[in-house]
Amino acid sequence: MEVLRVFNNNVILAKDASRGGGEVIVTGRGVGFQVKAGAAVDPAKVARVFVPSDGRDSDHVAELLADIPLENITLMTDVIAAADLPSSLAGSATLLIALADHIGFAMRRAHEGLAIEYPLRSEVSSLYSEEFAQAQRILGLVNTNLARLGRPALPEGEAVALALHLVNAGFATGDLSFTYRMTGVLQQLIKVIEEFYNVSVSSDTVSVGRFITHLRYLFVRIHQHNQLTDEHSAVGAAIRDADPQAYRCAGMLASLIELRLDQALTSDEIAYLALHISRIAHSARAPGSWTTTSDELGDADNPSRKETPMITRTATIASAVGLHARPAALFTAAVEETGFDITISLDGEEADASSILEVMTLGAGQGDVVTLASEDEAAGGALADLAAMLERDLDAE
Repeated sequence: MEVLRVFNNNVILAKDASRGGGEVIVTGRGVGFQVKAGAAVDPAKVARVFVPSDGRDSDHVAELLADIPLENITLMTDVIAAADLPSSLAGSATLLIALADHIGFAMRRAHEGLAIEYPLRSEVSSLYSEEFAQAQRILGLVNTNLARLGRPALPEGEAVALALHLVNAGFATGDLSFTYRMTGVLQQLIKVIEEFYNVSVSSDTVSVGRFITHLRYLFVRIHQHNQLTDEHSAVGAAIRDADPQAYRCAGMLASLIELRLDQALTSDEIAYLALHISRIAHSARAPGSWTTTSDELGDADNPSRKETPMITRTATIASAVGLHARPAALFTAAVEETGFDITISLDGEEADASSILEVMTLGAGQGDVVTLASEDEAAGGALADLAAMLERDLDAE
């Protein structure tokens, strides 16, 4: 690696030949000491190498790192490495900066005997259960290190703020205030569904979990002015016909989102909201919900069906929009062309793979692993082709 810029003794910007000559941020005690641009980086002094991957300016990110005490950077680098975070987060320089900066102020407050109350604990633990669990692991690791140094432990409430930083980093918006607002709107939208159907909605269920994930990505699309466009109006019409109650509820959510975020939703976005609302209503056995019969789903609970040998193939969804819109339309059309009866399942839920409505209702997102199945022994080749199809970015075709 070749030094491009020195920010302080411990942070430099370098050019990495092993990464095609791309810019990287290098941290380590003394890595920038008495070093000038053009010099070779001493590998013995390198602690971490960060590759900016979210479109942010490398110099600016490195400057932010340089402003944080090295001991805080070192602490959080070790903690993040031990916290078993997803690779997209574990290697994020912006997340390291956010957590190290937050922990630095939290340690100062603990030393001075000050405490901050985080009123969003119940909302964060419910809406972002995965990030909250990660934040609790991070906090536990930080406190273990502080105890070893004989310093005061940080209060449990800090996990709330850490979780919000993780949520923010996961979407790379760079705007923590947007994440706070998103949290409040999420809670309000779920309340509308509860009142509309007169049910209690639990974030522990698969359908609600997927709905929350969908809303999080929707909010980011709104934030980036990049909503899904109305390319498949027939799908929206099918959803309206199948479950007018869910579509009416989705319209109420759309009005609330426009009020809170100052952007009207496209008809495509409203249709996808209705799909998720229908799933929630069905799982909660709510009045007026769209119910799908066991025959339509292939009667997966029928014992005689379980005894029938099935030909199966698995696939990981590649399209960024998941199995919705154009990818769903292309996939279901391909299924129909095979002439075989094929099902698609995710997390134990099964749907008719030739029905665009059922496929979209399944809610498969990018990275989800789905299973294709058929009772026809001759369907093996068709299943393999369909699985390969799902592992392409169908939205770009």
